[in-house]
Amino acid sequence: MIKSTKTTLSFLNKGKQSQVNSFIEEYRNVVKQFIDLLWGEQKIPTLLPKSITSQIQTWLSARMIQCAGKQASGIVRGTKKKQEKREWKINDFIKKGMPKKARKLQRIYDNVNLSKPKVKAIHPELDSRFIKINLNSETSFDGWVTLGSIGNK
Repeated sequence: MIKSTKTTLSFLNKGKQSQVNSFIEEYRNVVKQFIDLLWGEQKIPTLLPKSITSQIQTWLSARMIQCAGKQASGIVRGTKKKQEKREWKINDFIKKGMPKKARKLQRIYDNVNLSKPKVKAIHPELDSRFIKINLNSETSFDGWVTLGSIGNK
């Protein structure tokens, strides 16, 4: 089961805020590096092999690199998959004797300029390896979220 939550960072002190911003900036940089590496590939695996992950230069941990690689892989595969589905549907319309629909979809297919995804506003998708949640707080807060295994201790 996948659970997600939105949290606020408004209660962080300036030091923690700086650390979180630094992490997010580096994570985005790593995802961008992965997208650059994967964009020219024909077949893109979900989990990237060491031959690809070892090309990334960063202070993030190996676990975090793997997480960013998985997210980048999904972004690239999703971008390419949509165009492949259009091509398949065009051929399906032709086989079924529906040339008008095929021509209409072909125009859309031809006008789409498949370009490398941009990662300006990408948000880290972290899993249980990186996050600990403590809801048994005796402070005025509802709970604490602790990030770990990120890198640079």
